[in-house]
Amino acid sequence: MTLENFIRMIIVAFGSYAVIVLVLRISGKRTLSKMNAFDFIVTVALGSVLANILVNHETLLWEGLFAFCLLVLLQYISTWLSVRSSAVRSLLKSEPSLIYYDDHYDNKKMKKERITEREVIQAIRKDGYISLDEIAAVILESDGTLTVMEKSKQKHLEQDDFFL
Repeated sequence: MTLENFIRMIIVAFGSYAVIVLVLRISGKRTLSKMNAFDFIVTVALGSVLANILVNHETLLWEGLFAFCLLVLLQYISTWLSVRSSAVRSLLKSEPSLIYYDDHYDNKKMKKERITEREVIQAIRKDGYISLDEIAAVILESDGTLTVMEKSKQKHLEQDDFFL
């Protein structure tokens, strides 16, 4: 690496960092929120653009920053549309899956989602429970996390109670 390339990389890093922080602050919390598959793809693409700006000496700073801003804009538009359209929402995001309810695993859904009983038990332990007797339901959320719902002592919960 030549001294000229090294100096260029430092200048580009500082300039792109400042613009990226500004763009992400303007685009809102949703851009960096807990990720579903769509958000993950956009984040990887953003990282790729930033890496290209830094190490590819043929890419101009403004070209890379334009590509970065374009990806953020596309993500903003798609999330804006998904909030307003169930068709877009179902295209971009998966629905939560009830994989354990009423003392029974839903093996069909678990196979489809590639979740094992061992992973469910791990999530239950992680939430501080000792036994499945304490658990009303386990839900695989859209972002891939497992939500463990404790049995209510006040009322018997129905399946519809878990998807408000």
